[in-house]
Amino acid sequence: MDIKEIKELLELIQASGIEEFEMEKSGVRLHIRNAPKQPLPTPVLTSAQTQAVAAEAQDISTPVEKKEDESLFVFRAPIVGTFYITPKPDAEPFVQIGDKVGKSTVLCIIEAMKIFNQIESDIAGEIEEILVENGQPVEFGEALFKIRLP
Repeated sequence: MDIKEIKELLELIQASGIEEFEMEKSGVRLHIRNAPKQPLPTPVLTSAQTQAVAAEAQDISTPVEKKEDESLFVFRAPIVGTFYITPKPDAEPFVQIGDKVGKSTVLCIIEAMKIFNQIESDIAGEIEEILVENGQPVEFGEALFKIRLP
């Protein structure tokens, strides 16, 4: 199985709502378990709390609405695993803030099931922000980098 197949499989499983999936192909065993989504509890305020919140709200001025910068692209994790910004612990990072990247530039490595997968950029731009720490576990679809488009 290659990264593209795993990514497509993960997307299909997420979209279908399947809670658990297991598969073995060519000696590679894949086990995926989705946690069921639970709604957040709705807070209940007493009348005294409601008055306190209303009083605080009067003191706070309306914040300026921040618009999302349309020239920033958020690069997301294509697979679940452990994020590494360097090929080896003592090596230079693949990319740093301010680096120009093109299509197929290696951004990082994500280790999944003892396999180190090089993750390549699918757009050209400049690294604006690195959103995860080296060695941090990442989920499928988690934001990894912000890339400023040319």
